[in-house]
Amino acid sequence: MASAKDAFGTTVGNESIGLYTARDVRGFDPVQAGNVRLEGLYFDRQSPGPSEIFVSRMVTSSAIRVGLSAQSYPFPAPSGLADVKLRIPGDKQVTSLFTGFGPYNKAWVEADSQLPVMQDKLSLGVGLGWMHDDTPYANRMIHWSGGLSAHFEPSDTVEIIPFWSGKYTHHHVGRPVIYTAGSFLPPEYTRHEFFLQHWALNDFQDANFGVIGNLGPWDDWTVRVGVFRSLLTRGFWSSSLFNNTQPNGVADYSIVAFPPQEFGSVSGEIRASRSWTFGDFRHTLHFAGRGRVVKRVFGGSSTVQLGKYTIGVPVTLPPQKFNFGAQTTDRVNQGTGGIAYDGIWAGVAEFSAGLQKTSYHRTLSLVNTPDNVIKDKPWLYNATAAYHVTDKIVLFGSYTNGLEESGEAPNNATNRGEALPASRTSQVDAGIRYSVTPDLNAVVTLFQIKKPYFNLNTAGLYTDVGDLSHRGLEFSLAGKLADGLTIVAGTVFLNAEISGDLVTRGVIGKKAVGRTPRVTRFNIEYGPKNWQGFSTDFQVENLSSRVSSLDNRAMIPARTTLSAGARYRFRLFDRSATLRFQAQNLTNVFGWDINAMQISYEPNEPRRFITSLAVDF
Repeated sequence: MASAKDAFGTTVGNESIGLYTARDVRGFDPVQAGNVRLEGLYFDRQSPGPSEIFVSRMVTSSAIRVGLSAQSYPFPAPSGLADVKLRIPGDKQVTSLFTGFGPYNKAWVEADSQLPVMQDKLSLGVGLGWMHDDTPYANRMIHWSGGLSAHFEPSDTVEIIPFWSGKYTHHHVGRPVIYTAGSFLPPEYTRHEFFLQHWALNDFQDANFGVIGNLGPWDDWTVRVGVFRSLLTRGFWSSSLFNNTQPNGVADYSIVAFPPQEFGSVSGEIRASRSWTFGDFRHTLHFAGRGRVVKRVFGGSSTVQLGKYTIGVPVTLPPQKFNFGAQTTDRVNQGTGGIAYDGIWAGVAEFSAGLQKTSYHRTLSLVNTPDNVIKDKPWLYNATAAYHVTDKIVLFGSYTNGLEESGEAPNNATNRGEALPASRTSQVDAGIRYSVTPDLNAVVTLFQIKKPYFNLNTAGLYTDVGDLSHRGLEFSLAGKLADGLTIVAGTVFLNAEISGDLVTRGVIGKKAVGRTPRVTRFNIEYGPKNWQGFSTDFQVENLSSRVSSLDNRAMIPARTTLSAGARYRFRLFDRSATLRFQAQNLTNVFGWDINAMQISYEPNEPRRFITSLAVDF
């Protein structure tokens, strides 16, 4: 918790804290939007996972850049940025072992080493991980992960960081996807009980690799370069659908499967920055070029109907035969050039502005069908400002627009799996930061984000059906309250509304599905020095009720969950070690979550426990 500078979202290791994650910022998904930055450089991610951006082999932490935390960040994005920090090998030989058990029957072991080769010049990093995973729906799968990296510093002005990370997953069964027959919630069922088909196994592998270079050719110039390759390969891939689910849980059970799929991209950025100081003023100019080349092969799905079954009730069925169709090839070429300025008047004000020109070209190719070509060449711009009213009070504001990815059509769409066209988006925000003490900061921000709204039209096609506006107010309080006492607390109030022809005609409601009008998370940790390495932590999460059907008639009730944990830092055989215990959803509250794209339901996770041990040798 001590590493969190605000309550807007920080991840260290396998623990996340704050209002937002890399998949949810102000009601939007930065990773889906293409807003991942690796050591501050543009990276187009293709790898899977609902929360991870990289395997833990390669990452020390990630932070959400939004509002005040995005001030003076070159070329911000309307949906926020997920800024990832690599695990860069150091000059001290260290081997770390991380092992644990939970939640459920999950078990894992990870080993990482950093190996100095040439003192102060070259260090290597290597890691390997194994996990026997156990999901909330009791699917048990195996993950293997590995990573290699190097830190080469031949001179004071040259730094080169190559890296590779990969993950292989097998024995994976896709989570159940539940669609109700009307504007009502599914019935509750026993969580963490497997009721799918063991033969519908999926496997996939992903790899992310590249190189980062940091150069300082002159005293006032720095040049940063990053070139990255991201790959995802899926073998047989399937999803279990429960359509037309009734209030008693009876549904039309089907499995939609796909032939092997491939997703790959090459992306990167080169940025030259010049900084100079004139009196109390510091100026920085950034000149940047970034781009990506993407190729996706998807589609060709086949669906088998398995009859009527009750959700949550285990049933074993014989393996089915799938007849796959032709696949679609999706190619994207995008290049962007930009210039940005940052100005700091020490202790008084800050200002930044950026201008970018991007060229977007996308081609969808299907056998025996003319290519569908989409082009766009918008100007993108942003500006931020902050004014130090006093030593304790800072006023700030920003505006930015962007061209962001819109995700893929869900499995209940006639164009399932199709990558949606990039969307023009914009964000404006303004707020105030108050330093309660030197170690405790409060931030209040007003914001508005506008995007096209994608959902099913009357023909079952997942496409642009209107405009979406997110207006909100967020509050953050983070820092030390006293010796050993740290707090990270935040609340966001969100009004997500749709406008357009379908709303006007009453086909859909004006409230966007899956957006939570109020989210509150309160974390506190206590571990004074006289506890000799022992600390405790506690979390309260409260989610307000939210719309879960397109006509706005179905509502998911509000819920509050409680979690607690303890950490003990000690010496094990004269080595630094940390023992960690967590208990989540202590009162075992049942609640539904809604997938905003698919309008499908899944239950929240039940009570669960996690124990882990980390040792540095």
